Amino acid sequence: MNVAAECVERAPEVHVDEAVRHTSSFTSLRWVDAIADLTDIFEPHVNLVVLQRVPPPGVVDDAQRAIAQPGFRRFFVTPAATAASVVAAELSGFSHVAADIHFWVEALAELTGCESVGVRLERADAAMCPRFHVDRVTLRLVSTYAGRGTEFVASEHVDRGRLGHASQGLADEVSGLLLRPECIRAARAFDVVLLKGEAWPGNHGQGAVHRSPAATATEPRLVVTLDPLDPIDPLEAS
Repeated sequence: MNVAAECVERAPEVHVDEAVRHTSSFTSLRWVDAIADLTDIFEPHVNLVVLQRVPPPGVVDDAQRAIAQPGFRRFFVTPAATAASVVAAELSGFSHVAADIHFWVEALAELTGCESVGVRLERADAAMCPRFHVDRVTLRLVSTYAGRGTEFVASEHVDRGRLGHASQGLADEVSGLLLRPECIRAARAFDVVLLKGEAWPGNHGQGAVHRSPAATATEPRLVVTLDPLDPIDPLEAS
């Protein structure tokens, strides 16, 4: 599949003010409108890329039917080469969501050179990871099919020494983690977010800082995460 040649519908509005979007303080974040630009994740100082999009036809209805099922969860690993049949079988009854996930499995495989992808599609009745943190993976793709999108902060605006237990149990907004609390950003539903993790070659100590937004049993989220299993390269990345 040629990812650059594929077309995805895109929402016209942007997440951040254009004057802010292009300032040097946002060098670790990239907001893009074309699939081909996901390769920006290979740039040394970029650790998070957001592709803005609106859902393909039928995905919203599938997502609403899935999220209506308490405890809905699918977790599996698929070879990239046979992803169409594996994803369709695992998500029987949700053909539009299955097609969308299959597309992104192939896109992620092309981007990273991996042969297999770990897939998790899950209804969340509470924030999965409510505190800002980094993932100990090479790369993770996240998209929210229903509910609020992933929240994140540019590297330039966090004190990494306050991550995890170093926060002493204080909320992110008062722990000293955020150098500019007003710069918390969030993806929208259906946006595709690439998160560079701590295991990315040469990225130790620079993983994308992010968290799950609030969710409840009455306002749940439906979230898919895709993890490439092995290769990544472009010259040992950055």
